[in-house]
Amino acid sequence: MSRTKKYNTSQNFENLYSILSSQRFLRKEGLGGELPFFIHSYPVDKLTEVTHSVPFLVKRLQNFGIEICEVNLYKTIIDILQREGYFDKVVEQESRMPKRRLLKNLSGPLNIDSVVIPEIHKRLAETSAKIIFITGIEAAFPVIRSHSILNNLETLVDDLPLVMFFAGEYNNRSLTLFNLIKDDNYYRAHNLNEYQI
Repeated sequence: MSRTKKYNTSQNFENLYSILSSQRFLRKEGLGGELPFFIHSYPVDKLTEVTHSVPFLVKRLQNFGIEICEVNLYKTIIDILQREGYFDKVVEQESRMPKRRLLKNLSGPLNIDSVVIPEIHKRLAETSAKIIFITGIEAAFPVIRSHSILNNLETLVDDLPLVMFFAGEYNNRSLTLFNLIKDDNYYRAHNLNEYQI
């Protein structure tokens, strides 16, 4: 999102509803054969407002007959760690272990390819969703990075539209989390802030 354009959460979410409920979006028209991956970026100072607005958008779309599968990455990794019996150990180690080492220790139980992506796929399979929302990217960083999710979801989500909510900037080439941390380049996602119905 351009830094010069003012972000109004209620207006942007009204626009998101119009886009996501449109037949053009649901039929994936105008994508030129590209994957239906979309990023809705927003300013970091709107994180709380956006976080509170997402459930209302989900409910509104579902009331319109469009089922949404929301995957909050932060909650997902906590669920995985608790299920596998690692959570208490990680909490205990967090305060006394160097961050780099802790991240390395988490790379096994939270491996993107063999654990996190299959977990997302499992959750998706339990729904009849027409759109996937990926949220909680900011809280899951640096354990999970946004480009890792996008790069690995292609093989699992088939052709369902996927919308990633991202606190920072996406300029159609790269993701900059919190407007500070540049992620690897990702060219394949469409900028939902520029989408025209």
